[in-house]
Amino acid sequence: MAENNAEFTVPGLESEDDVRDIEDELSGVDGVMGTEIEQSGEANVKYDHDILSEERIKITVREMGYEVE
Repeated sequence: MAENNAEFTVPGLESEDDVRDIEDELSGVDGVMGTEIEQSGEANVKYDHDILSEERIKITVREMGYEVE
């Protein structure tokens, strides 16, 4: 297992529901080992690099309708 951290920003989060929705979605992705997303949009996702790429994590968030920086 190759543990990595993806750090990025999700601008424009309007509520704790947005944060929960993203955390719930990412927690269901194979290879994600933990998520920490702040209302400010700062995101830190711990993942297994052998299973998942940082770009795939960002794509998942974009597919939910959010921007990723």
